[in-house]
Parts: sequence; C-alpha cells; structure tokens
Amino acid sequence: MTRHTGAAHAPVVHLRFAAGRVAVTGTAAACVGHRGRAGDASAGLYGAWQWDGATLSAEVDPLGYFSLFVYRKGDEIALSPSILQLLALGADPEPDDIALAVFHRIGHFLGEDTPFRHIKVLPPGGRLIWRDGVATVTGDLAIPREQPLTRAQAVEAFIELPRASIRRFLAAWDGPMVLPLSGGRDSRHIALELVHQGRRSDTAATFHQGGRYLDREVQAARAVASRAGLCHTLLGHPRRRLRDALRALLLTQLCADEHAQMMPMRDFLAGSPATAVLDGIGGDILTNPDDSAADFFDRARKGDHDAIARRLAAGHGSVISRSGHPGGAGTLYSPELEEAAVARISAAIRVFDAAPDPYQAFWFWNRTRREISFVSTGILGGAAMVACPFLSPEFVELGLSLPFSVTRDQRLHDDAIATAYPDYADIPYDTGFRSQPLPRLRWGRVANVVDTLRVAALAQPGPAALTAMRHLVTRSSLRRGPADIYRLHDQFVGAMTKDEARRLIALEARLDRAAPKGQQVVSDVFSGS
Repeated sequence: MTRHTGAAHAPVVHLRFAAGRVAVTGTAAACVGHRGRAGDASAGLYGAWQWDGATLSAEVDPLGYFSLFVYRKGDEIALSPSILQLLALGADPEPDDIALAVFHRIGHFLGEDTPFRHIKVLPPGGRLIWRDGVATVTGDLAIPREQPLTRAQAVEAFIELPRASIRRFLAAWDGPMVLPLSGGRDSRHIALELVHQGRRSDTAATFHQGGRYLDREVQAARAVASRAGLCHTLLGHPRRRLRDALRALLLTQLCADEHAQMMPMRDFLAGSPATAVLDGIGGDILTNPDDSAADFFDRARKGDHDAIARRLAAGHGSVISRSGHPGGAGTLYSPELEEAAVARISAAIRVFDAAPDPYQAFWFWNRTRREISFVSTGILGGAAMVACPFLSPEFVELGLSLPFSVTRDQRLHDDAIATAYPDYADIPYDTGFRSQPLPRLRWGRVANVVDTLRVAALAQPGPAALTAMRHLVTRSSLRRGPADIYRLHDQFVGAMTKDEARRLIALEARLDRAAPKGQQVVSDVFSGS
C-alpha cells in the first residue's frame, strides 16, 4: 500500500496500444491510499490497479471517495492518484470548459469530472478493464429506499453503527492514534466513542492561527478533551496564507477551492508517519442538513432543479465574494458559460429525485465525495492509516435512507451524542463559545505579506511573476483567499503542458520540504488527565 504523500511520489502507469502490441511505462501494479483491514470498508479509502501483460484492471473503494484519475484518449490510457503525474507523462491538457464553469460557481467538480476533458475519476465502486486498447468502466452510486424509522430508532442506529465501525477499526489497529478534534459533532462523537471503548487517542489535535487567542473551535475542543482526559494539542502558530493555499491546491489535484486551513494538521502528522488518524468525514451531511436543506427538498420535489442550481451558485458566490459582488468566480472566469453550468448542476441534482432526501444525497455524492474527501486521501494521506467511521457501508445506507422529516430539525446528531454520552451533554459546541479577540497589530502579518509575494513569484515564474505579485496587492471582487486560489487555478489550467505539470510537481515537493514538521507546528499541549 502506497500512502499519498504528494505528486512527486505518486505512482503512475501509462499504456498505449498500437499494431497489436502494448507499450507500457510506469508502475504495473499499485494500491494507493488506505485499504481497510479485515474487510472493514470504513477503515480506509483506496485506489488500485494491475497490469498482467494482457489486461489492465483498476478499482476504487465502494464509495469512490478515493480519486483515482484515469486518462483515456484514442489508443492510450493512464492511471494515477495524481492528476499532475498524468499531465507530466503527456496527457492531453485540453480543459473541460463546462466542468470548470461549474467549479467556478460551486467550488468543486461533479460526478467524475476534472478540470481536463480527457481525465476523469472512477465512479463509486468503480471498476475499469482495459484490453487491446478498449476500456470498460462500471460502477455507480447507490440511492437506497426510504426507511420508515422513528426518531428514536434513528438516534439508536446513529449510536450503534458508528460504535460497531470504531470497534472493528480498534480490533485491527493497535498503534498510536491522532484525532483531529474540532468544535463540531463528528470528531466529538469519535472522541467520546473511543473513550467509551477504552482506547483514547494519543492526542486530540486542533488547528487555528490565533496563537494564545483561542477561537471558539479551540475552546469547545479543549472543553471536551479536558472532561474526557485527553491530551489536547493545539496547532496555533501563525501560518503563511498563500503558501498553504498553494500546497492545498496542488494536493487536491486542482479539484478543490479549500483545505488550506488543514495544512497545519498535515505538517503535524508528518512527524508521526506510523500514526493512524480518525476522520469524521461524512458524519455531518448524513446527520445534520443545514438551513438550506428544506428549500432544496421542497424545490426538488417540484422538479425545480434549475432554481436549486442557481441558488447553490449564488450561495457559494456570496461566501467567497466581497460585499457588493455576489457573482462569485463564475462572473470572472467563465461568464459566458452561466447557463451551461446551471444545466450541468441541474442534471446532477435530478439524479437524486428518488432519494429520501435529495439535498443530502446530492452533497454526499458530490461535494463530500469530490472535495471534502481530499482531506482524508490527500491532506491526511501521509498517515499510516486514515479511518473514516461514518463511511461504513451500514451507516451510509442508513443515513441516505432516512426520511427528511427525521433530520429536518438538524438535531439528530446532537440527540445521538447526548444519548450515548450523557456525562458530556452539557458541553456546548463551538457556537456556544465566543472567540477571544485577536490583537489589532500583529507583526506576523508583515512576514506573511513578504512570504506571499515570494510564493506568488514561485507559483508564476518568469514575466508572469510580476503580474501575479501585482494581483496580490490590488483589490479583487473575491475575498483575499478565494481570489488567490481561483487566480492560480485559472492560470495553472490554462497554461498546462507536460513541462508545466513537472514544474508544479517539483514546486509541491519544494514547499513540502520547507514546511515545519511535527512538534514544530505545536503551539500548546494541554493534558486533560
């Protein structure tokens, strides 16, 4: 099993069929990611392939949460967990304009799309067979039927199924464990269940960039750690904003517009390569729909998919835009493709018309699968194991089959946690705390500005560096972080060549080597014992 430690070390295989013969370069067999032990599908996300001299076969985990990229054009095929490795081998970098227009409007790709027309990912449970230049791909997402459960039955199931998943993982793993602990529900649920089963994580780690000025996430996490007797590690040193954004963009294979905030966790884990990480991915969308879920549900039942698509785009645009510019990145990078993007999003929503909760199913199989999953498979991918208790097949099927009436009040997960762990029920989540105010004058800002200009020059060498640096000191209609990410993404995709892909692979490795590691990113350790 090869861990996902970056593009420079990612395996790749390339085959070309011509005149009855196959020319092969790269790694003939590979398994990348973290594959569950003892048949536990919740213990890891993975992709694998094998070339036996006549047939190339490949597969991904049942949910397709591991992004195994497949390049297909004419008589050739190539596979890798790194989109940059495929491009560095000479894959056609023709952009997929409509897929990019969707990305500009909602921040992630849909289905199996990527920024490039001839590169896709395998679908959920995907299987690929390639022989004599002909490829067959099977696999699809599952839409379970509605289960007529009462609220009490759903609460009980939301306790017992994660409990069983964590029990299976603990039976297979006896090494050290790190739990990324936020102020929310998913990681708290895992932390308290580990305590319930008598196997506390070696540390619970929380990141923020406020130093000793604790934000509400940290306060909530520390309250849980203190009560549960956990060691709580704070990753609170100031970070270099653009450096982290660039690293995250490359680690997510140009397929996500976020995760820069997770880089402290990646660097912390780099100091403990034999450690397992328990990630709460999937728990939120399967238990707590947000405030827009009801409108989505009502419109989906009326077949008003275009209206939902426009609201999704408008919502994302309002999050990443400055005041007075609600249009988001779409109006800047693909204004002429507004209707095409809406049509693509609308079609992806329509797939879930028969789902008990179309909102939940759409987000689980799209944003969670195609964007949030990069935390588990990319950002945290250097760990010895990444376990995802809420992605056990039983829990996923349960969550996707619940009637919307059971989850509509957004308190199902709260009730499950309070019922299972009553001794902790009085501890508020992050919204119950108030962040400590940061000082107005922070000298780290000056160093960050200098580093930002330097990284801008690294990201766009030569004459383009001056243009990139000028963009950083001029006002954009997008907020500072998204403005940088979308600008870099647009320039990388638009200028992509074999040599550019190789340069970006080298740049990712260079930035990773220069990053602080392990205890260097720790700002505080609190022992709750």
